[in-house]
Amino acid sequence: MTTPTFLQDSLLSETSSPIIEKLAFVTRQTGQDEITLLSRALRLGLNLLYHQSIEQAFIDGTMPHQQAVAILGTERVKEIEYAKQALAQDVDRGLDL
Repeated sequence: MTTPTFLQDSLLSETSSPIIEKLAFVTRQTGQDEITLLSRALRLGLNLLYHQSIEQAFIDGTMPHQQAVAILGTERVKEIEYAKQALAQDVDRGLDL
């Protein structure tokens, strides 16, 4: 299956040659058509962006702890809380110098 023209135009813009090469490689490796792979890539990419946005909202204090745990899981929320605490301690130490 070939990539639709409207996708080719957007994929060919700017520095997208690596994108086309990656798509061609994955197509050959998996035997799946480009539309299926692009659909899957969109779902995976959107899921990643969603989780990054949830993490940022939690860091910013606009996402309640319970909701962040429900979406990200307990372990990830603990990692974020640890990183926030470590950063705050580093800043405090730096200000004391």
